[in-house]
Amino acid sequence: MFKKNQLDDIQKELINFFKRNTHQEGITLREIAQEIWVSHPQTVLNKLNQLVLKWYFVKDGSWYRLIKESIENKFTDILQLPIYGFAQCGNKWKSIIDEYSQEQIPVTLAFLWTWSVDGCFFVRAKWNSMEPKIQDGDLVLVRQQASYDLNDYVFVLHNQLPKLKKIIKKDGSFFLESVNRFFDKLEIDKYDETKIIGVVKKIIKSM
Repeated sequence: MFKKNQLDDIQKELINFFKRNTHQEGITLREIAQEIWVSHPQTVLNKLNQLVLKWYFVKDGSWYRLIKESIENKFTDILQLPIYGFAQCGNKWKSIIDEYSQEQIPVTLAFLWTWSVDGCFFVRAKWNSMEPKIQDGDLVLVRQQASYDLNDYVFVLHNQLPKLKKIIKKDGSFFLESVNRFFDKLEIDKYDETKIIGVVKKIIKSM
């Protein structure tokens, strides 16, 4: 019996095939099956989808892209991610993130359920405006990026205040919105200094 992240022979052959052939435009599943001595194209498709779940491939449109060439299991490797102070979940806090620490937390890709931690860091939530989704003391994994979707929770620097919020648009204006219904929306004024630092990817509940 295979362990969860152990690769079978066909999966290994597919990884090696994509390593040898960096440009697969126009190639078919049947042609891949012939190259790696598999009897049916559907088997190739099933194995590629399994490798997506194992974070060896991502699916770009209708095709697959190899993102991890090593057939050794790195999914359980322990990584150290930094914790960058506090982000408020309320409307009263200090004027800047001045509680940075050198603290790091050990995690695995399996625990985070992601194939990459590039640009990722943790912040610790403060106050209760995002309850029950994010509670005081929770560790929040943030991926650094300026873009976001409407349903995302974002880590935003608003007038030098680090905040975890949602950004919504209403009647042509933008607002910082809390999950807690007892907190009012905060309009982002045109004179405000607002910078999206990143998007929330995972919440680790405080014990």
